Amino acid sequence: MTMQHRERLQQIRGVVLDADGVFFDGRETRSETGHIYKTRDYRDGQGLSFLRGMGLRIMFATGEGEPLESIVRKLNTLPSARKEPNEAGHWHPVSLRTNLKQGKGLAMLSWMDSYGLKWPEVAYIGDDRTDCEAMADVRNGGGLVVIPGDAQRVVWKYAHIVLSKHGGAGAIREFAEMVCDARGIDEEGLATA
Repeated sequence: MTMQHRERLQQIRGVVLDADGVFFDGRETRSETGHIYKTRDYRDGQGLSFLRGMGLRIMFATGEGEPLESIVRKLNTLPSARKEPNEAGHWHPVSLRTNLKQGKGLAMLSWMDSYGLKWPEVAYIGDDRTDCEAMADVRNGGGLVVIPGDAQRVVWKYAHIVLSKHGGAGAIREFAEMVCDARGIDEEGLATA
């Protein structure tokens, strides 16, 4: 990790994530009844816990509904998320923006405004064409753009950091560990869910 990356990772207060290709691996299976199944890595869930345990705010910006909606509901009912804001070990709720007719950039800006976040305090993790506008906004604003190791070539020009792990296969965990390292935090000392 470069010194510049370390400094940027120390500034981050909010992380915006795409779903397919970042939290999920990009594949889906549909049952005969129309139920959608997507694959993700539970290590990424722990990565989200690390980020939340450090006090970072998390937002998913995606056109997806289920199964992400039910996962976010579960994340927001974990014991640490139910603690009072001034109570030790409190985690901020995970935000989910799915109605993105005006684009991820505007949804992200609205979310940032609601928490008083500035561009240099935001990291965006995305992997494909639908992330380009938001990545350009984050990059131009002085934020940090991160992509999984298997991101599509259309987003490579925006990336400050290219992770070695793939989307839905440990990329979020790898990013969380980078934030821990940049801040000198041992994950073992973070509050659990």
